[in-house]
Amino acid sequence: MRLNLFILYSLFGVILYSNRANAQSDVLNIIPSGGRDAAKLMEAYLAPMGSGFALATGQNWFNTANSLKLLRFNVQVGASVVLINSNDKYFDPSTLNLQFLKPLGNNVNSVPTISAPFGAESPRWIRYDSIIYPNNEIKYVAIDTISSILTGLNLTNAYAPYAQVNLGLIKNTELNIRIAPTLDLATLNGGIIPDNFLKGKLSYWGLGLKHEVLQWIPVAKLLPISLSLYGNYSRINYALDVNVEGPSSNNFPKQLPFNLAVDSFRVVGSTDFSNQKLSINAESYSYGLVVSKKILMFTPYASIGIQSSKFGINAEGNYPIRSGYEVIPSRASYTEVWQSQSNPISIETKADNVLRMGLGLRVKFVLVSLHAEAFSLGDMRGFSGGLSLGF
Repeated sequence: MRLNLFILYSLFGVILYSNRANAQSDVLNIIPSGGRDAAKLMEAYLAPMGSGFALATGQNWFNTANSLKLLRFNVQVGASVVLINSNDKYFDPSTLNLQFLKPLGNNVNSVPTISAPFGAESPRWIRYDSIIYPNNEIKYVAIDTISSILTGLNLTNAYAPYAQVNLGLIKNTELNIRIAPTLDLATLNGGIIPDNFLKGKLSYWGLGLKHEVLQWIPVAKLLPISLSLYGNYSRINYALDVNVEGPSSNNFPKQLPFNLAVDSFRVVGSTDFSNQKLSINAESYSYGLVVSKKILMFTPYASIGIQSSKFGINAEGNYPIRSGYEVIPSRASYTEVWQSQSNPISIETKADNVLRMGLGLRVKFVLVSLHAEAFSLGDMRGFSGGLSLGF
């Protein structure tokens, strides 16, 4: 159980960091003001860490081309890190085709992502709303401004710790297993995770295979090296209950720019906002070749392959979206109109068919082995390391 807690706690260190900075609630709270614009901003803001983390989950599956003998097994623990490119620290909102949110002030074309320096602030944002006049004329007017809603958190590296069991099968084939049960992080006490510090439910699993191929080639099997085909798949799921509140009578009446008196509100659709949930998932799969050569206690290894990954964020449930203002002729005032929208955020960041190349070294001391690897994923770089205990 303690091992599982370590795995799950470590695997989503990025979420822990984001909770500390209130990143999740800050980003989700732009939903009422932005609607579809909020989804675009969230995607641009989280994309560097999302793609980096998804790629990192697909590392550290092997440290030699040799497969374990039949029914032999070992246990591995370790971590991988993918370095976020420096050109992914800011994004240009003018490329997002925003409709209701517009940046205001300096550097409007350079908004920080989650990987920007800590404290880097975005411009203020003007929110445009539609106003329906008595003659049914609709105008879009700048109603108010929103202070910085996207700030840099200096998350320049994407980490993915792991634990893995390897089992030898027939014909020099090896099965790799990564699995941990669904864990409710809010129930972890005893100093593992502080109370009310991180909530949500987390699960993780992965499967891999490695098979030595030189045994099937009569001449090649005499070569003093080992060569294997590998393939693997891994997935992490995270779910967090959230609370984005709808309009309240306590906020009315109120006065808006242009002498607009707003004395009431109405919600179109369901007013039940109690079922909100933030879901995050990362998955990765890869395949390729790994070659190695054992020299005493040292085993250098190299690999080349293809990796694809996907990182998704979904805001599930009903959310209040402010849609505009309607005039009430009998009272010469306006009603604030809200739409109840189901599942308003669905973001998916992909990295398909990325060339992966790696170079590593394993050092074995009887039952214990240490390994380290440097790798490239397209234009990204990373490192892996770990420890194995074999039987």
